[in-house]
Amino acid sequence: MAGTSPGTGGQISGSGGRSSDGGSGGSGGSAAGGGVTGSGGSSSGGATTAGGATGAGGRASSGGAGVGGSSIGGGSGAGGAAAVACGRCATYATPAQTGTVGPSELDALSGLAVSRLQPDIVLAHNDHDRAVVYALDLQGREHARITLTGATATDIEDIAVGPCGAGTCVYLGDIGDNSAQRSEYAVLRFPLPMVPDGPGQAAMTASFERFRFTYEDGSHNAEGLMVAPDGTVYVVTKLAPGSGGRVAATGPSSIYRLSSPLAAGTVARATKVATLTVPASGDLAASGAAAHPCGAGFLLRAYDRVYEFTTPAGMGFEAAFTTTPKVVAMPNEPQSEGIDYRADGRGFITSGEGASAPIVQTACAP
Repeated sequence: MAGTSPGTGGQISGSGGRSSDGGSGGSGGSAAGGGVTGSGGSSSGGATTAGGATGAGGRASSGGAGVGGSSIGGGSGAGGAAAVACGRCATYATPAQTGTVGPSELDALSGLAVSRLQPDIVLAHNDHDRAVVYALDLQGREHARITLTGATATDIEDIAVGPCGAGTCVYLGDIGDNSAQRSEYAVLRFPLPMVPDGPGQAAMTASFERFRFTYEDGSHNAEGLMVAPDGTVYVVTKLAPGSGGRVAATGPSSIYRLSSPLAAGTVARATKVATLTVPASGDLAASGAAAHPCGAGFLLRAYDRVYEFTTPAGMGFEAAFTTTPKVVAMPNEPQSEGIDYRADGRGFITSGEGASAPIVQTACAP
């Protein structure tokens, strides 16, 4: 494809893993292999997407309007199984705790993403420079620990799962900058793996692609990363004093879109596409963000509330950026930073920093 560049491996290996046939082509990058391998593993086939491309674990969509646009559609998931039907909640039920974060090392959870291949598995990471992803079930039990081989990072603050060509990938946002002094930022990407069905501490390693970027208007601190259904990557800023943590906002967050296609070996430009109306000055700052899996809007997590922005009917994902958000159910957590929609879009999962932090699910109201 014109404008694409080869990735840096894209291979994941580990005990108890699976192999998949379909490399992960990205927005401008294709990983060689792109598989998940392990002893006793089984293979998973490609999923059909609009336009006929196939890839490991790719979600199908029926195409959408505008940049980042997608309309709700069906498809086939890994191994040819039907993809999870996608919808959204009109209203939300009371948040309910499902478990606590099990691994003692995961005591500074800063980002959380729900697997599209295993909807009851969440992927989480600590903040700062540790490029390790923990795969947990909703009770908080560890199923796998994925180390990005040779990765260096400055301040990883959020994680997302989204398309990468015909496949599905995990995106890590090295986007934190409390002092707003960095000259460059990065997104690390690797193919979404299948992890063991049962809890345990399966050690896995992942090769990855690094996509460097700069902002068009200087340095910014950010803790929100979103990937739209078409693979477009967005960063959501955090306006707050330089100390980090649970602090008041000094103004509303902005959303920056990374130039496409992403390509390893070049530096992308992040362009401001919206300034939100929240958080208001004096409210607690934004600590995470998540795109709806079928483009129906996005969640913005602040330390004291959750905002939901809804995409107007028939419009592309970015149309949600200019809508008035509603405040949805507030999980009771000490310092919540991680948030993502469920794989079917019907509810969301949250967790945060601290030893044995709660994992909370907010489902659709009956």
